[in-house]
Amino acid sequence: MASAHDVAAAVLAEVGRVTAMKLEKLVYYCQGWHLARTGAPLFAEPIEAWREGPVVPLLYRQHRQQLYVSDWPLGDASQLTDAQLDCVRWVTREYGKFSAAELSAMTHNELPWRAARGALPESASSSAHLDVDLMRTYYARQMASTETAVALATANAAIEGEEFDEDWQERLRDVASGLVSAEDLIAEEITHLRK
Repeated sequence: MASAHDVAAAVLAEVGRVTAMKLEKLVYYCQGWHLARTGAPLFAEPIEAWREGPVVPLLYRQHRQQLYVSDWPLGDASQLTDAQLDCVRWVTREYGKFSAAELSAMTHNELPWRAARGALPESASSSAHLDVDLMRTYYARQMASTETAVALATANAAIEGEEFDEDWQERLRDVASGLVSAEDLIAEEITHLRK
């Protein structure tokens, strides 16, 4: 199995110089999507639910006090298999366009980080580990079919005390199938609530 150092080296080989915070988030997303696609972790080192989002402490100890990182001499991207490198390339292509702050905000809205932090306020420190099984399940759901995605979203809403009526489920189908963007649906719902 590759190490988090190897994944960091592979990420930097794809994106070049980035902030240390952005590197942390990209490595996190590599782990999440690899879990979803293969069922197995990309690296064994734990990820903790820090204030700024998921962080691999092993990596943090190396880039601490550096704003930017451009290479990772402790890692070796050649330790990753072709399939693992494909996952890293996909993540850097899909997530690399976002800033560190945007990536951090995204992780704050996702279940793996939120569940690890529990009831802690966002400003509180935490060294709680993100649950690998929850990461696997959460990211695997992102690859679900339209009907499965709607059923899972409806079930998650029910757990949180909300009920999606048939009209709302139909709108979710539109988003899941790409007919409407999530942003447009949210804007539409805000307009509706203001009436």
